[in-house]
Amino acid sequence: MSAAIRPAFAPFGWSVALHAALAGLLLVSLARTRVEAPPPAVPIDAVIVDQAVLQAVAQKRSEDERRRAQQADLRRESEAAAAKAQQEESRRVQLETDRRVERERQLAAEQAARQKAKAAADARRKAEEDAKRKTQQRAQAATAVRQKKTAEEARLKAEREAELRARLAEEEQRTSAAYQGLKAEYIAAIQAHVERRWFRPPGTRPGVRCTVQVTQIPGGEVVAVRFGTCDGGEALRQSIETAVRNASPLPPPPEPTLFEREVRLVFKPEE
Repeated sequence: MSAAIRPAFAPFGWSVALHAALAGLLLVSLARTRVEAPPPAVPIDAVIVDQAVLQAVAQKRSEDERRRAQQADLRRESEAAAAKAQQEESRRVQLETDRRVERERQLAAEQAARQKAKAAADARRKAEEDAKRKTQQRAQAATAVRQKKTAEEARLKAEREAELRARLAEEEQRTSAAYQGLKAEYIAAIQAHVERRWFRPPGTRPGVRCTVQVTQIPGGEVVAVRFGTCDGGEALRQSIETAVRNASPLPPPPEPTLFEREVRLVFKPEE
């Protein structure tokens, strides 16, 4: 019997026990005194009361068990509902978390795509600017080269024109009678300067003629002596070359424009 039934059943138990004890004492007393009357029976009312109590206790216990079962069912249903609600809440939270993560992933992907597009646009713009700058630099360099070339050509042209004018002026001067006279005097001075140092070899036959080409540098220094036609022998040749070299430096011209690098001298021993 459960603990819930024992408190309700305890008074009836004591009553039954008390009646039983009284009945026992009466039976013993009657047996000793030999009473002719039959022994009194156990009061029927007590037995009836006890049976009703037992039925009430049993009914109450059944109701209690049924109530507890219902309460257990309700508790299980409540727990199941709570567990289901918790699962639903967990799924909802997980779904919301997944959606948030997906949104963040999409936002991150969009931001990365925008950054990538911006980087590509910046790279294209920089490449275009570099190409434009290089094109401008090449154009400027080409312009500078053309300008330099034009300036150089102009300078060379001016120099050529100046040189041509100088040559024309010199040629014109050389063709003039005065110039030719000064040049003849200059050559005659060189001839006389050399002949003063010329010692004719003994036995030179009359009518001999020797032409000598003398090369000088500015300042009159003789650097080369070449013979042209010469009727004399080796002794005559050697005497003329010795005279030319001893005459170095040759006399300067009266004007710088009269200077001749190559001077032609003619030697005639009979004169």
